[in-house]
Amino acid sequence: MTTGPSLEDASVIARVDPQGFHRLLRALPSSAAEAWRRGSEWPLASSLRTPRKVLFAGVGGSAIGGDVVSTLAGVASEIPVQVVRQYEPPPVDEHTLVIASSFSGNTEETLAAYEASSGAMRLALTTGGELARRAERDGVPVFTYTWDGPPRTGLGFGVFATLAILSRLGVFHLPPHEVESTIEAMETYTAQWVPEQPDNLAKQIGRALYDRATLVIAPGALEVTARRWAGEIAENAKQWALAAGLPEFNHNLLEAAGTTASPLGVVLLDSPVVHARNRLRIRETAGILRAMGTPVEVVELPGRTMLETIMLGCALGSWSSYYLAMLRGSDPYPIPVMDALKGRMSEG
Repeated sequence: MTTGPSLEDASVIARVDPQGFHRLLRALPSSAAEAWRRGSEWPLASSLRTPRKVLFAGVGGSAIGGDVVSTLAGVASEIPVQVVRQYEPPPVDEHTLVIASSFSGNTEETLAAYEASSGAMRLALTTGGELARRAERDGVPVFTYTWDGPPRTGLGFGVFATLAILSRLGVFHLPPHEVESTIEAMETYTAQWVPEQPDNLAKQIGRALYDRATLVIAPGALEVTARRWAGEIAENAKQWALAAGLPEFNHNLLEAAGTTASPLGVVLLDSPVVHARNRLRIRETAGILRAMGTPVEVVELPGRTMLETIMLGCALGSWSSYYLAMLRGSDPYPIPVMDALKGRMSEG
C-alpha cells in the first residue's frame, strides 16, 4: 500500500515543490498555442524548401518534440523524420533538412551534429546560446523562443513550432482544426489533473507507481508516449523507469516476467486510436503479468486523433510523475545527478 503524504494537502506541494513546477505543467496548452502561432507566422528563409528527409538533432528534453513529430510523420507523411541523439548524424545532402534543437543552445551533442551537417539545409531551434551564435554566423535560420522552465517542460514549443514549420514546408498536411482541437483537449484535461482536483486520475497513477521501478509499455505510435512517461518519472520523481513498445515486448522481454527479485510495476498505455490487435495484446499481456504477480496499471488515454492522444498521454505522464514526486518528497525541478555529469563532461 502507498505510504507518504496526502496529495490533497496543499502544504505538501508548498514544501516539496517550492519553485512551483506544477505551474509549468499547467502552461502546456498555452505554450502549445503560442508555439503553433509563432511557427505559422515565422518568416521562412529562402534557404528552406520541401526536404526529402528531415533529421531532428537533439537529446534529452530538447529531443522530445522531435520524437513526437517523427512519430506523427511515420503515420501521416511520405517524408521521413528521424531523431538523431548522437554527435554524428547519418549522411546528409542538399535535400536533407537538419533541425538542430538545443534548449540552452549549448548542448555538445547537438552542436557537434550541427557542425557535421553543413551540406544540408539547416535550421536551429533554441532559446539562444552557442547554437544561435553559430547559426547566425553561418547564415542559418534560427527559430528562437523563451521558456521559463527546464527543457522537458518546453514540450509545447518542441512539438508545435516544429509541426507548424514542417507543415509550411510540405512535410505535413495538418489541418489547423486538428491542432486547435488538440490544444482545446489539453486545456480540458489539464484542468482535471491539477492539484486542486481531488483524487484525479494523475494522482491515482502516481500512488500506484509509488516506490517501485516502473516499466511503461505502449503500442505502435504511442510508444513515444511511453518514452516520455519513463523520462518524466526518472527526472521529476527520481525513480527508475524504462519504456518498451508493443508488439516487440511480447517477443522478448515478456519472457522475464515474474523472474525478477526486485519490485517492478508495469503501466500499459491503451487507446482506441491504436491497432485492434495491439489492444488485444494489451489485455493479454496485462493478464499474464498479473498472473505472475506483477502489479499492472492499464491506462486508457483520451484523444480522438493520434496527435491529440499523444499530447494528452504526454501531459498525463507529466502530471502522474509530478504527484509521484510529491509522494516521494522529491523536488521535481532540480536534476543534480545529471547536472553533475554535465560538469564532469565539461572538464574532461
